[in-house]
Amino acid sequence: MSIYDELGNVHIDMLKEIGNIGTGNAATALSMMTSKKVEITVPSVSIVDVSQIPFFFRDPEKVTIGIQLPFHEELNGKLLLLFDSDPGRRILELLIGFRNDDLTCMDEMQKSVFSEIGNIVCGSYLVSLTQFSDLFVNSDVPQITVDMVSAIVAESCLTYAEEEDKTILIETNFEIEDQSQVEAYLFLILEPKSVEKLLHSLGM
Repeated sequence: MSIYDELGNVHIDMLKEIGNIGTGNAATALSMMTSKKVEITVPSVSIVDVSQIPFFFRDPEKVTIGIQLPFHEELNGKLLLLFDSDPGRRILELLIGFRNDDLTCMDEMQKSVFSEIGNIVCGSYLVSLTQFSDLFVNSDVPQITVDMVSAIVAESCLTYAEEEDKTILIETNFEIEDQSQVEAYLFLILEPKSVEKLLHSLGM
């Protein structure tokens, strides 16, 4: 039995509220970074099987951008932000002014753009999570991976794969001024013991 089977609608609503607060702060920071109005919404939060993550994308074998933000201390795990290749190119073009059609050959400046996005989006969610739970965490430097989504997910979830095959999906939509909507997927990947600790700290 998965620890996630114990999560009910009340828990999901709480995680969504945490997501809305975190992404609201991220939107403010990205607006300042881009000089454009940015809104980030969280349409849904759900518990998903890790094996199903690649099928959220139109082409699971297409190159995807993964931004991982590991964290540790009172909670252990990582946040994984996934952009499909086309939305990733649009964001890169918006922030640096030109398009890169081959994301596997990004230079250091282009990688630093996604690293900063990871710092802002994942970092804002993590701050919101710790404020709600009153748990202390330290985060590491974001890690950028460009690969097939199945490879990124396998790498991200490998640490806890033997103990847990589910994770928390925070669906995330970016609305950037003068741009079409950008969809992304934010996953909260927790050590199983950290799931129990988080639920307890939230009073559930």
